[in-house]
Amino acid sequence: MSTEHPPIPQSAIALLLTAAIGLAVVGYVIGIDWSSPEPEPDLDHLEEMADRAPEGMLPENAVASNTVASSVSIPAPRYSEMRLRETGPTSKSTPSLQQIHTVYDYQRCISCHDPHTLRVHPSDEAKQQSLVTRAERRAFNGAPPVIPHTVEHTDDAACFACHGQGARVGDRVANRLSHRFLVNCVQCHAEPAPKPFAELAGEIEFTSTFRGLPTPSSGDRAFDGAPPVIPHSTWMRENCLSCHGGTVGWPGLEVTHRWRTNCTQCHAVSAEFEQAIVMAAGTTRWVP
Repeated sequence: MSTEHPPIPQSAIALLLTAAIGLAVVGYVIGIDWSSPEPEPDLDHLEEMADRAPEGMLPENAVASNTVASSVSIPAPRYSEMRLRETGPTSKSTPSLQQIHTVYDYQRCISCHDPHTLRVHPSDEAKQQSLVTRAERRAFNGAPPVIPHTVEHTDDAACFACHGQGARVGDRVANRLSHRFLVNCVQCHAEPAPKPFAELAGEIEFTSTFRGLPTPSSGDRAFDGAPPVIPHSTWMRENCLSCHGGTVGWPGLEVTHRWRTNCTQCHAVSAEFEQAIVMAAGTTRWVP
């Protein structure tokens, strides 16, 4: 006679394991939530201590100070209640989502009410002086400026150290790059003449009679109060803060809203200076 018992179905085993795990979780939660009963304070004893409070001390302070020294124990809070308790000076505050100011709200407000730029008042005299100084360093308007100081032949990182984000040392200003970082700066920016030939620079005769466009002093506006049109091309001038960037820009050309990141959103480019060269379709020949 066979004494083998039929195997227990796997579904029954899974059900038993689920029930055991559930009971363990319930017991764990109940064990944390339930603790020893809190002793009720002796109210008669507390009222007696309040009546015997020293002169000048509030009754509740006397109760608190005497309770510590008396045999009446103050029950410790349970850990399950700590996270639900509000303590400190902000315990009675009720913050709401409407009271939380986002970064966008701050940027929107300071676009007109920024106290840090209210003192920026570009001077017309400083502006004209800056335009004259810029013109002296360029063969024509829009040309790359010459380097107005001695060049140490190291690498382009030396130029970028000061002109990357701009720097100011005393009354000397190193403007930011008006374009993206390009290697070999002296390929476009001419170095100053060596000292032995510096005195002869004014005696050299030029045979070229080329004259570039005059330096613009301001841009046209569609109406009074409208943002001006950019009075020059933006090629190699993508970084507007190079000239209009305040302390590391040109005096008289600074703006009061230099935290804006998309200048062409309001300042339209000029149709006269932004004429791109068009190529004939399917060819590599320039269209005259």
